[in-house]
Amino acid sequence: MKHLLMRILPVCATVAAVVGAVLCLLLVSGQARVVVTHGVSMNPVYYQGDLVVVARAETYKVGDIVAYHVHGGSVVALHRIIGGNADGFTIKGDNNQSTDIDHPTSAQIIGKAILHVPQAGTALKALASPPVLSLAAFALLGGSTRALTRRRRRRARRKTAMSRHLDTAAPERPRALAGLLRQPFRPWAGAAAAAAVLSAALGAWAWTGPAGPAAPGTTAQGQSMSFSYTAPVHQSPAYDGTTVSSPDPVFRRVLAGAITVAYTYHGPSGTIGVDAQLSNAGGWHTTIPLTAPAPFAGTAHSGTVQLDLSVLEARAEAAAVASGTQASPVTVAVVPTVHAAGTDYSPALRLTLTPLQLSLADAASLTSQAPAAAASPASQRKLTLGAWSLTAVAARPLSGGVFAAALLALAALAVAGRRRGPVGEAEEIRGRWGSLLVPVHPMPTPLGRAVVDVADFATLARLAERYGLLVLHWSRSGVETFLVNDESTAYRYRTGNTTAQASDVAEATEAEESVRSLGGA
Repeated sequence: MKHLLMRILPVCATVAAVVGAVLCLLLVSGQARVVVTHGVSMNPVYYQGDLVVVARAETYKVGDIVAYHVHGGSVVALHRIIGGNADGFTIKGDNNQSTDIDHPTSAQIIGKAILHVPQAGTALKALASPPVLSLAAFALLGGSTRALTRRRRRRARRKTAMSRHLDTAAPERPRALAGLLRQPFRPWAGAAAAAAVLSAALGAWAWTGPAGPAAPGTTAQGQSMSFSYTAPVHQSPAYDGTTVSSPDPVFRRVLAGAITVAYTYHGPSGTIGVDAQLSNAGGWHTTIPLTAPAPFAGTAHSGTVQLDLSVLEARAEAAAVASGTQASPVTVAVVPTVHAAGTDYSPALRLTLTPLQLSLADAASLTSQAPAAAASPASQRKLTLGAWSLTAVAARPLSGGVFAAALLALAALAVAGRRRGPVGEAEEIRGRWGSLLVPVHPMPTPLGRAVVDVADFATLARLAERYGLLVLHWSRSGVETFLVNDESTAYRYRTGNTTAQASDVAEATEAEESVRSLGGA
């Protein structure tokens, strides 16, 4: 069971690292995004605090759950497509009674849901919070410091040991952090540690500033127009006074003069001119200029025009005679045209003229509000690297997720390294100083050279590095021999069991004496 677990844990850590790397690549490239749900609009599919990964798609269809920016701002909605097409989808939350006001196009959709992790958003926010990140970084630094301290102490103990001292006690089982430095865990542990450091740095950047836009966007000034009209009338039972005003109808039998139409404009300055547009049910229409276009300054402008109903009626009757259509009723539209900021704004006050009265055709036309120009996009805090960019809003959950995944991978590798079993001294040497070792066949000590047995391998490694030499290594009869050949001296370190090493030393001595005797003969 232990050996099976030792094999499974590295595989799981590798798979987690690969999945995390792919997810990070998608998020950083902008092909995917993490959304943390809020509210109850998508119950029972999603609940508050769920984490949903959305990815871009070439096409979207009815039934897809998609994310988009509400009103083009920074708020993201995650709702379902129930109709429309790529030019404008109809979106609705599963738990909402009405559809969304926005109709995002295919290009405006961030992506559709591909992964759902219940309540992971709540946990991710907690993990990505500054206190948790600080505590985790402190724990990593503290653990590394303790591991370095223990290694220095072990080196100091080995340096005080006698030459050729053999440790016959059971090898020490590796500690969790020490196990990460062993093969084959070292490269994976290094990658996970690098991911943890980078994600911590990313989280520090994301959390040390505002999450939303660095500066509010600017919106173009809107345009609006309000209308009113008044008319003098004779004293009669039709009215309480001698003046009638909007929205009351004007009865022509008691009308005592022209109709005065007043308008008030709010918006950017420019030029303004007023026309009267006449039309009837037969399709006839004409335009009568009332005032010529004239410039005005400021963000507000008021003016008046006069309507002579008898003149307007005579023009409509003449057209009816010529066209053979019915003259009454006549629709009279008073249209001020404002030209400002390169665009025209033309609201209309719509009136209906009959032989008996003048009345409002549409009471809503007394006020008009032009749609505000689209707000310029707010400046988001972004981290840009070439063609890739990452906003602070996306960096917060991303850094927390990667940091948590890196910690889990390190924990899995540490457990696997600890469960792998005891670490022998030779294995520890190969794992730490493998770049200095040269495997060779067993060989006798070179003739004419003094042999110095060093107290520990660290000393032998320093000698090799100092003189630019390699360490020859071989194993025989359970004895690991490490040798550095200098010009006149051979520095040696051996490890293994006492009996085998003593036998190996005796055999080597006999071989050396035989060679010397043959040389003397």
